[in-house]
Amino acid sequence: MKFFRFLTIISMVVAAVVFASCKDDDDDSSTKSYLSGNITFDFPAYVQYGDVIHVVPTGVYRGDDKADTLLAFSWTNPITGIIDTLRLDGEPAGKTKEFDFTVTKDTLDNLTLTVSAWADGYYTKTATAGFVVVNPTLGTGSLKGYDFLGTVKTFTDARDGQKYYYNTVGGKDWMIQNLAWSGAGVAYSNEDVLSPIFGRYYTWTEAATACPSGWHLPSSAEFKALAEAGGGKEDTAAGSLMVDATFNGSKMWEFWPDVKITNTTRFSAIPAGYATIENESAQFKGFNNYAMFWASDSVDSNMAVVRYIYVDKPVLFGGEFGKNSIRTSVRCTR
Repeated sequence: MKFFRFLTIISMVVAAVVFASCKDDDDDSSTKSYLSGNITFDFPAYVQYGDVIHVVPTGVYRGDDKADTLLAFSWTNPITGIIDTLRLDGEPAGKTKEFDFTVTKDTLDNLTLTVSAWADGYYTKTATAGFVVVNPTLGTGSLKGYDFLGTVKTFTDARDGQKYYYNTVGGKDWMIQNLAWSGAGVAYSNEDVLSPIFGRYYTWTEAATACPSGWHLPSSAEFKALAEAGGGKEDTAAGSLMVDATFNGSKMWEFWPDVKITNTTRFSAIPAGYATIENESAQFKGFNNYAMFWASDSVDSNMAVVRYIYVDKPVLFGGEFGKNSIRTSVRCTR
């Protein structure tokens, strides 16, 4: 299954991650009743090694007892496969049904947490939450395919301690990672654990002042000069800017014969997509298809320039968008 398709599925289970189901016990089904409601609980779509997630299952009860104080609860650890019974049938309300799930393995995998509720004389109900384990370490974690040999150097942002790799090309230093400063912008799918992996997504207004001291948002002309330093022109430059990266083992840039990924500039563009702003919230689009970056060029009070790459074209495109109508990635230069 492609990662993009999994993202679509995972976004459906972030807020109320519940697939309710019933299963028969060995007893005669004619003597059993159904529990009312469905188990619900909040769970992040992305986690990393060491995270501790506190889970509070609720929403299911027996008869008119909506306090669910007499139900039994258990959960299945998706890493170990161990079933842990939290409360037995009929135990008092003081016996907790809540639990902490600790990510004890750096699996870089798609996993499923299961919670069950039952009572004597009732069918068992279960709920599941799908999630992805990620590792933010560039090159050896979730995001692989980067080349750190030769002239690649590191810079630490004094504002938050975030380390960035950068490369010198055409006489300028360019970050080879998307900016992840959390003082502005939003994380992919609003999951902060993804910020150091994909960077954050900024409006132009935010991007204009988001780069660390000594760095700046590149102009459209600077993007053009970068493309030319990679040995091409804007209409053939995409491959020299793209990195053949994988995320959790899934290829990010799909192969197209017209695009030869060389990353000769080591700019290392990944198709992190962009976000439109609808009712003041970010709607993420174009993942695995677009790498989009704000340029510093202001067209007028409302519009600014975006430079972008599309998966099946060798072109470094330019376009104009509303300064606060979309969110894109940011690269900084100096």
